[in-house]
Amino acid sequence: MLSKRQRNILSYLSAEKDFVMISELASLFQVTERTIQYDLEFIESFKNDLNVDVDRNKSLGVKLSQKENYNENSNVELDIHYSKNERKEQIILSLFESSSPISSQSLADLLNVSRRTVVDDLKSVQLWLEEYALILEYKKNKGFVIEGNEKNLREAYAKVVNEYFRKSTAQIGIEIFSKDELEKIRRAVITTISEQDFQLVQVGIDGLIYHIIIAIHRAKKKFVFEIPDEEYERLSNTDAFNIAIQITAELEKLFDIEFPKSEAAFITLHLLGARVNKFHQEETQQNLSHLSSLFIQKVSAQIGIPLIHDHKLLTGLVTHLQPTIHRMTFNMEHSNPLKNEILKEYQDLVQAIKKQVWILEEGYQVTFNEDEIAYLALHFASSIERLSSEETTQIKVILLCGSGVGTSQLLKSRIKNIYPELEILDAFSIYDISESFLKSHGVDYILSTVPVDGFSVPTIEVSPFLNKEDRNKINHMINDYRERYISSFKMVGPSLEDVIPEHHIQTHIKATSRNEAIKKSVQTLVDADHVNKQYGDEIVDHLDKFGPYMVIGPNIALLHSNFENVNVPVSMSIVHFEDGIDFGHERFDPVKVVVILATSQPQIHLNALGQLSQIIMNEENRNEMIKGNKERILQLIKTVNQNEEGV
Repeated sequence: MLSKRQRNILSYLSAEKDFVMISELASLFQVTERTIQYDLEFIESFKNDLNVDVDRNKSLGVKLSQKENYNENSNVELDIHYSKNERKEQIILSLFESSSPISSQSLADLLNVSRRTVVDDLKSVQLWLEEYALILEYKKNKGFVIEGNEKNLREAYAKVVNEYFRKSTAQIGIEIFSKDELEKIRRAVITTISEQDFQLVQVGIDGLIYHIIIAIHRAKKKFVFEIPDEEYERLSNTDAFNIAIQITAELEKLFDIEFPKSEAAFITLHLLGARVNKFHQEETQQNLSHLSSLFIQKVSAQIGIPLIHDHKLLTGLVTHLQPTIHRMTFNMEHSNPLKNEILKEYQDLVQAIKKQVWILEEGYQVTFNEDEIAYLALHFASSIERLSSEETTQIKVILLCGSGVGTSQLLKSRIKNIYPELEILDAFSIYDISESFLKSHGVDYILSTVPVDGFSVPTIEVSPFLNKEDRNKINHMINDYRERYISSFKMVGPSLEDVIPEHHIQTHIKATSRNEAIKKSVQTLVDADHVNKQYGDEIVDHLDKFGPYMVIGPNIALLHSNFENVNVPVSMSIVHFEDGIDFGHERFDPVKVVVILATSQPQIHLNALGQLSQIIMNEENRNEMIKGNKERILQLIKTVNQNEEGV
């Protein structure tokens, strides 16, 4: 059986279609050239089963040729990690939607975990099924099935399908469908691709189902698109097109609608895009994952929500963008019937995407119109929902040993009992792990019983018995993670320089009272239409009610109120009062610098606020602000931003 790295090497060489140097493979997979040589020898031993020819050349490297009957469906799928609850949900859905028993190994392959992990998950599946008077039955030499009466089966399936729609798809657009209709849509898709043995990554299935929901909206509103004849002809000759035709035919019967021929073509594009593995990409798409990651990082920073480690967002976005960029290259417009609703519901998110989408546009020489922007917004909105619904933030770790069994299983048992805050993805052999695996699974740390190096993820070597020294290492690791997690929130969001432009700074202003000072300080943001006039009144009310708690240091006040009267994600102003203002603080009066903070979203202001605190906590810099030298204040803001960026 090929290891995951060996399967990835096979897939990469299949896509290259030319000689590749051994050193290049070693660099790509983050292992030694000797390890690559061993992997290639192992692949060669399976060349007949894999329907490939392996050609080695000392000068040129290695080349892999596919035989005529090579099955393109054997491509390695995009990796994605599921939490324990998500695995349980996927197992239940798979069992309900399969026409035959499913083995634990098949479930392990589906979820990208070990068979041992699936066996543990099946115990929680059984407990869930018992709530509906159902039984998880094992058929000897075949696999697992769900047994029970039809009413209970239907009720349980409806429950898990609707939970799936709540978690895995955006909520806009599905509200017009009943629970029964949503079940029919999912079953039509799953049944068709299963019968045709068309392998899709799970996130591709989720995206396809939501794509079809939008297609039904279009059909009901009688949207019709033009598609070039030559492109339609090309797509109609693929196996994916036949599946798209079957799906649309089934949905036409279920919903009494008629799809134009272009819908089958668009579904075909999605099917082909979702099936492409992470190495098998056309030349113009080689950087798609990198550009998508950068795009997510920029949007995440602007909206102030840390989505950069959401591997599901990245995988889903790449899967969506592959057919999208293809359509846009051929000028095939894809109208979004939910566009207006999406643009209204996610205004700030849409603005952030519009500001950063140039990353994708320049990369592929295409232009994203508002219909396409709305599709992108749905992916980010779903990610935000996932983040907000997470009950706890667990640290993702994998366990390594020489073989993936034995010592690592002992270690796994010990850690589960001692460290519930660690989410153990699985125990692996050191030969099964690659840099791409670690990134796609969002692994935070590696705990290994053998020496390991060469990975970007921090590695901690421990003994299987987890002695006191080992526990000290893990305790330090957990504390380190907490600090990095807090820092990630501070780094997210616009910088202080972004939210305090030069015209938001006023110096040597005069005021005779606290309330007058507040009014003058807020006026800058009122003039910019960043806040309503009531914002200053709210600040006064808070200070009257709770006292001068917003005076945060010697001669400095940070004034803020609720988000109802804020019109932008985040904005700030700095006003220096020459004579100082009495706020009633026992130690820090008179206030000479008033900072106004206005934010409409939680956490988005943390980066700017963190940079402000760096300035204020430095006595020399704080004194410069109190002197009211505008040029010096601007320089301090610029410097703190450069220091954080590492300039």
